[in-house]
Amino acid sequence: MNKKIDNKIKGVSIELDKNTKLYELNGVIDKFKNTTDKKFEVKISLSFDTSYTTLHLKRIRKPFLTLVTKDGKKVKKKSINGGK
Repeated sequence: MNKKIDNKIKGVSIELDKNTKLYELNGVIDKFKNTTDKKFEVKISLSFDTSYTTLHLKRIRKPFLTLVTKDGKKVKKKSINGGK
């Protein structure tokens, strides 16, 4: 896909038949993670039904704090969740 379009996609849901093995999804998940900007994290979930499985990939923006001194200069950027 085009890089500009990849950055605008917030989530993907893929419906799979019941015979799909979980390890077969690794390539799809890795490609979605690799095209995701460092400002986002990827949430992965699966939902199961009797006849099919749905893979949900969603980009969620990471929260960041910027520390500023009294004179208005930035001190450092720090992630709320400890840099994880």
